[in-house]
Amino acid sequence: MGFPKLSGKSGFQLIKGVDFENAYKAGSISFEDDGIYLEYNGRKYKGYMFIQQAYITYNNGPVKMPRFHTMKCEKIREFLEDGRFKSRYEFSNSSRNNLIDIQTKKRYDNEVLELCTFCRQEYAETIADTQEFEQLLDKDEYKSDILEVDLFGYVRGKEKISKLYREKMSYTCESCGVQAKNRGDRRYWHTHHINGDKTMNDESNLECLCVCCHSQKDQRHEANFTRKAWQKEVEFFVAKYKDELAAVNSPCLDR
Repeated sequence: MGFPKLSGKSGFQLIKGVDFENAYKAGSISFEDDGIYLEYNGRKYKGYMFIQQAYITYNNGPVKMPRFHTMKCEKIREFLEDGRFKSRYEFSNSSRNNLIDIQTKKRYDNEVLELCTFCRQEYAETIADTQEFEQLLDKDEYKSDILEVDLFGYVRGKEKISKLYREKMSYTCESCGVQAKNRGDRRYWHTHHINGDKTMNDESNLECLCVCCHSQKDQRHEANFTRKAWQKEVEFFVAKYKDELAAVNSPCLDR
């Protein structure tokens, strides 16, 4: 039927193997300002689309993995306007996927895919591959009946505390005062726990910070943000909000 099998734990729903075209025609796929979403059992999951069975070694050539799409880019618009996809795309939100070479039938398991060039150019997408995509997912989009924490120790669950607080603060950094210009940029704003205890979610312990101010909060956060994916997020944020940061004389411009 084109609907997903969901697996995973800790409140994070891993989605693989969804026939994108069938799900799209069934009305379960939506292209939104900040990405592609699958609706399933009344919940929406952000993900991407890619070709699972592809010409990976075309006519015995070098290995070339298909790229993945995070937006309705030029290539995807062609398929939608035509009313059909030329290849079978799948929906996923995983950092790695299994692929099959159409010609040789060889399996390629746990592959990290690179982002489509059109998505990168048209939407100034900051991620480079599926691993970075999964790392930057807003984990409080996913619900759990059990109090869990993610890799950084933040509480996850049905209350969506972090996201609700950022919404209340209108995605405005409480340190530098810079505000998100559009919905797609909201991922650059984080909820910081002032006393370091990420299970204490009273508003008095929360602070809405842009990704740059968050990365410079203290030595612990500077260490957390040494990962390549987070460094890129800060770099792209600073480049995109250069004028706004200059207006408030933000130290982020010294990076």
